[in-house]
Amino acid sequence: MCKMTAASYGFFLLFWLLLNFILTASTAQDTITVNQSLQDGKVLVSANGNFELGFFSPGSGSSSRRYVGIWFKKIPVQTVVWVANRNFPLLDSSGVLQFNNKSVLVLANGAGGFVWSTNSSRSGLNPVAQLLDSGNLVVRDQNDGNLDNFLWQSFDYPCDSQLPGMKLGRDLVTGFDRFLTSWKSSDDPSPGSYTYRINPQGYPQPFLMKDGVVQFRDGPWNGVWFSGTARLPTDSTQVYKFVFNNREVSYVYELINISIITNRIVNPYGNIQRQEWNNHTQGWATFYSKPIDNCDTYGVCGAFSSCNLVKSPQCQCMKGFVPKSSTNWNAGSWSDGCVRSASLNCSVSDGFIKYANVKLPDTRYSWYNMTMTLDECRGKCLQNCSCVAYANIDVTNGGIGCLLWIDTVIDVKVIPGSGQDLYVKVPSSELGGNRKKRVWIAVISSIFAFMSLCGVAIFIVWRRRRKRAEKCTSSRRFTINNNSERESELPIYAFDVIAKATDHFSFSNKLGEGGFGPVYKGVLSNGQEIAVKRLSKDSRQGLDEFKNEVIFIAKLQHRNLVKLMGCCIEADERLLIYEYMPKKSLDCYIYDPTSIDLLDWPKRLEIIMGIARGLLYLHQDSRLRIVHRDLKASNILLDSQMNPKISDFGLARSFIGNEDEAQTKRVVGTYGYMPPEYTVDGLFSVKSDVFSFGVLILEIVSGKKNRGFNHPDHHHNLLGHAWMLFKEDTALDVVDPLIRNSSYAPQLQRMIHIGLLCAQQHPDDRPSMSVVTVMLSGDSRLPDPKEPGFFVARNLPLESVSGKTQSSSNYESVSLLVGR
Repeated sequence: MCKMTAASYGFFLLFWLLLNFILTASTAQDTITVNQSLQDGKVLVSANGNFELGFFSPGSGSSSRRYVGIWFKKIPVQTVVWVANRNFPLLDSSGVLQFNNKSVLVLANGAGGFVWSTNSSRSGLNPVAQLLDSGNLVVRDQNDGNLDNFLWQSFDYPCDSQLPGMKLGRDLVTGFDRFLTSWKSSDDPSPGSYTYRINPQGYPQPFLMKDGVVQFRDGPWNGVWFSGTARLPTDSTQVYKFVFNNREVSYVYELINISIITNRIVNPYGNIQRQEWNNHTQGWATFYSKPIDNCDTYGVCGAFSSCNLVKSPQCQCMKGFVPKSSTNWNAGSWSDGCVRSASLNCSVSDGFIKYANVKLPDTRYSWYNMTMTLDECRGKCLQNCSCVAYANIDVTNGGIGCLLWIDTVIDVKVIPGSGQDLYVKVPSSELGGNRKKRVWIAVISSIFAFMSLCGVAIFIVWRRRRKRAEKCTSSRRFTINNNSERESELPIYAFDVIAKATDHFSFSNKLGEGGFGPVYKGVLSNGQEIAVKRLSKDSRQGLDEFKNEVIFIAKLQHRNLVKLMGCCIEADERLLIYEYMPKKSLDCYIYDPTSIDLLDWPKRLEIIMGIARGLLYLHQDSRLRIVHRDLKASNILLDSQMNPKISDFGLARSFIGNEDEAQTKRVVGTYGYMPPEYTVDGLFSVKSDVFSFGVLILEIVSGKKNRGFNHPDHHHNLLGHAWMLFKEDTALDVVDPLIRNSSYAPQLQRMIHIGLLCAQQHPDDRPSMSVVTVMLSGDSRLPDPKEPGFFVARNLPLESVSGKTQSSSNYESVSLLVGR
C-alpha cells in the first residue's frame, strides 16, 4: 500500500468536510416531534431553505442575551422577522426549545425554568412543530395539513414584521387581534413604543400608534389600497387583500413571484416600511416608507381642514369654515382646527363642496353602507343633521358604497392624483349661485307667493276650526310648552298599540327599572323593536320629569345619545318610546363578573370616548346647553355594536345665554356620581357632569362601583381608593385584572389620571368636556390632579335621588371627606 502524501491527505480532508456539509445541509431538519428538543447552536430550516429558526443574539451578536427567532436564510444579513421570547431573554447559551406531548413548545433556561411557551388549548393525536417556507412556525397534527386546523402558529402572534400570507386584523367573533409592535431598538427585540393595528371602530382602518396615541393613519380601504397612500400599487408581483365582514376585518398580501424576498416592518423609529432584498447591492431596498411628510402626522391641521404641502400655509380651512383660534392659526399652530362660519340649515337646502384627491377623514366617526350609490349616500347625509360629509367606500367600477362622517372630519390630506373625492356639507349660502339656480329661485318664489295668497284665503276658516281640531289631535300628536319659549312635537302612540307591542307589559318583557319606572321591550306591528319607559304611579319622578325628557331629547340628535321615537299620554298613563338597545346598559357588564370579560380594554376605551363625545355635544354643540345631572353606568345604553348612548334626560336642565351655573333646592341624581358642591349646596353646572364622567371612567377601568366599594385597609369609596394609589404611584393597582396588560399600561394610567382630574373637589379645577376629549385622544402632558370630592358615607341609598328639598337633614345624609 502506498503512503498518503501530505498534499493528498489535505485534499481528502477538504473533500470529506465538503461532503459532510452537503449531506448535513441536504438533511436539514424543519420539524420537531414530541419529546424532541432544539438546543442553542442548532437550527430548524424550512423545506426549501427560505427561513431558519434558532437561537440568536441581537445587534452585533456580542450581547449575552439570547432569543429564539426566525430569520431569512438565503441572505447574508441576518434579518429576524419573529421572536418567541422577546420579553424574556435568556442570559446564556444553555437554553433549549422543547416540544412536549401536550402539543406545546416550551423554551427553558439552563436551570429548567420556563421562559416562554405556546398557548394552544388543543392537542393533536400525532403533533409536530414545523417551520414552513412562509416563515410561519406551526404546531399541527402530522397527518393534517389544513391551515384552519393548526393547533398554534406564529403568524397569529406577529412581532414587528408582516410576511406575505400573514394576516393583520381582528377576529370580530372572538376579539382576537393580530398587530405589529416595533422592537425597542435595533438591538433590543422587546416590545417598543410603536404599534400598527387595524381599528374596527366605525369603518375599519389601520393606525400607527406610539404608546397608545395615534401618530399616523393609513385611511380606509378603497378597493385598491388604503386611501392614505400617495402611490397606487403597480407592482404585479404581489396581490393585496382586505377582508371586512361580520366575522373578521383583516389585511394580507401574497407574493405572485415567490423568488422575491420581502418584508413589511414597523421599525423602532415609528416608520412602516416595505422592504425587498436586492441581490445586486446585497442589501435591503425600501419599496415605501410611511409616514413620509408632515401632513401624515395625525390631525396636524385639526378638524374641518386639509393639509397640502404645496400650499402655504400647509393647513387650509375648508370652504365655509374659519380657524377656531385665529391667534394660534396665524402662529402656525393648527391643531385647534376650524369651525363653521355659518350654521347648517339641517334641511335639503344644505349642499356639498367636493374635495378631490384627498385622503379620506378618520372613519372612526363614520357610518357606512356597502351597497349604496353615491347619490343615495348624498341623500342619506342630507337626512341626518349630524352628517357632515360623505364619500364612496370603493373606487373600483365607478364607485360604490357609502361612508358618512358624523359630527366631524379630521386628518384630511391632499394627495395629488391618488386620493379620493370627499363631499363636505355646507349651508346653501356657501354654494354660490348661477343663472340656472336663480331661475329656479324665482320660480319657487312665485309659487310661494301664490301659496301665500291661498293661505290668506283659508286662514280665517282655519282659525275658527283650530280649537276643535286641537281637541282631535291628541290621538295623533303630543305638544309640550315650556315657559312659552320652547315647543317639542313627537309622534304619539295609542296606549293599546304599546300594550300590544309589549304583550301588555308582561314581566318577561321587562328590561329593568329606574327612578322613572319600569322599562319594557316591545315589537311594533311593523317588526321594529322598541324600549318603553312607563311612568310608575308611585315613581319618585312625575309629569315634570316626563315633560322634561320629551322637551330635551326630542331636540337632540347625536350618535351617542339615545333616540326618542315617540310618547303616549292617555288618562293616567305616561309612556316614552325609545329605540331598542339590544346590549342593555353599561352596568350590566362592568359590575357583573360573568359578563365583564366581554369588554376588553379597546372596547372600554371606545365606550369612554363615545360618552365623552355625547357629553361634549350636550355641553357645547347642541342647540340647548344641557346638564344631564344623572350620568351613571345604568344610563349608558349599548347598541348592537356596543357603542354607548347616553339616556334618561328626565333630570336634565338647560342653560340660557351666558349662564353657566345654577342653584336648586331640589337635589336630584345618584349618590356616588354627584359632586360635593351639588350634594351639599345644590349648585350645578356642566362641571357636575364632568365629575360624574370622572367617576364613570374609574368604574369602567376598575370594574367596580364607586359606592359600595370596600377595601380592608380603609373606608374610602372607589374614587378615594384610586386617589390614594395615584399619590403612591401605584394607580394601575385599581385596574380590572381582566385588562391589566402591560401593553395597555400607558393608556390605563392616562385614563385614571383623567378620571381624577374630572373628579376634583372644586368645579373650577375640573376640565371642560372639550378639554377632556383632547386629553383622551392626545398624548400631551397632563396636569397633576388635586384631591377629589369623594364621600365615605355608607348609609346613603344607592338609587337615584329625586325631589328632595334641601334642609339640614340633607347635610347629615352626605358627608364630605377631605382628601389626605
